[in-house]
Amino acid sequence: MKKCSEWIKGWFLPRLSMDTEHEIHTLNIKNIYYVSLVVGIVQTVSMVIFLLMNMSKLSQSDVSGALIRVGLSVLLCVIGFIIAGRLLKYPQTIQRHLTATKIFIGGFIILLIIWSMFVSVSNYVNNQQLLTFYTVELITVLFVRLHPLFTAATILGSYLLNYLILNFGFGQGGINPYNYIMLAAISVAGAVTNYHLTINYIAEKNKANMLNEWLELIANHDSITRLQNRYALNQRVSEYIGADVCIAMGDINNFKGVNDTYGHQVGDDVLKLFSDILLDVFPKDSVYRFGGDEFLIVEKGGDPDALKDKLRKVNEKFSKMDVEGIESGLGCSFGCVAGCPDDPAEFFDYLTQADNLLYLEKEKIRAAR
Repeated sequence: MKKCSEWIKGWFLPRLSMDTEHEIHTLNIKNIYYVSLVVGIVQTVSMVIFLLMNMSKLSQSDVSGALIRVGLSVLLCVIGFIIAGRLLKYPQTIQRHLTATKIFIGGFIILLIIWSMFVSVSNYVNNQQLLTFYTVELITVLFVRLHPLFTAATILGSYLLNYLILNFGFGQGGINPYNYIMLAAISVAGAVTNYHLTINYIAEKNKANMLNEWLELIANHDSITRLQNRYALNQRVSEYIGADVCIAMGDINNFKGVNDTYGHQVGDDVLKLFSDILLDVFPKDSVYRFGGDEFLIVEKGGDPDALKDKLRKVNEKFSKMDVEGIESGLGCSFGCVAGCPDDPAEFFDYLTQADNLLYLEKEKIRAAR
């Protein structure tokens, strides 16, 4: 039972890094941009053709109602296209205002679903099918990766509300409840599965990018090649067993944003600069390049308070550094733990704890923006 509840929690409440979340929402913005463009063009063309064919019937309520429904979809597509286009033009906005970005994505999908329900109700009372509603739900499943809880609530809520309106508001009673419930469940399962497939794809891609960046940095930067890597850490684990250790896991704030905005060459310069500062403050044998822009510091017999003072010194030095091309100040975050590991498993558990604390620290920074 516990394993089942943990699986459900992991499926509907996944923990994502800031970079992964940023990448998912960037993908959502791109999909909204292109879906709005294509659907807007199709709807505009169909509206023009419909208007030309019914010029003499504009005074009739069914004709004017159809034009209003299509016109609303065109307006919604124009709004989505313009806002998504601006966000894609200035990608750092997505990183800096992630909450506002999520509100836009979720709000756009909700408005699209409301519009589809409005159209479907109009069609339903005229003995037509609910194709518009089902099409919009399909677009949500295929093209937008939303948080699983939001996805489940939005899809199930829209199916339920649509059913209540059609069956009890108009008394038509033509919907098969079993098929309708199955379709709603399949839509939720498809959307959540698509979300997790995207997460896995991003994770694998980032691993490959991390390896490529590491190889490139080895070729270009002496200060980074002087750092030990995570494979060297595996060889030295035995030195830390049974000893008091202070551990800090850290990375550069918004490093992906630096790469995306200023280019990988500037990103490499930032990594070199950060590595130089770490080697100035800590002994070489205490610092590890853990991957990407993530660095690990392990001090034997260290004082946790003294370690935090050193980390503050690192952040102060790093924030005062100027890198050509970067307009805003640099910064870094750390998660720290201390203990005396009895075996390698416990030591690596400390690393996980430090990484989790780093994640929480970056969440605070993001919330403060």
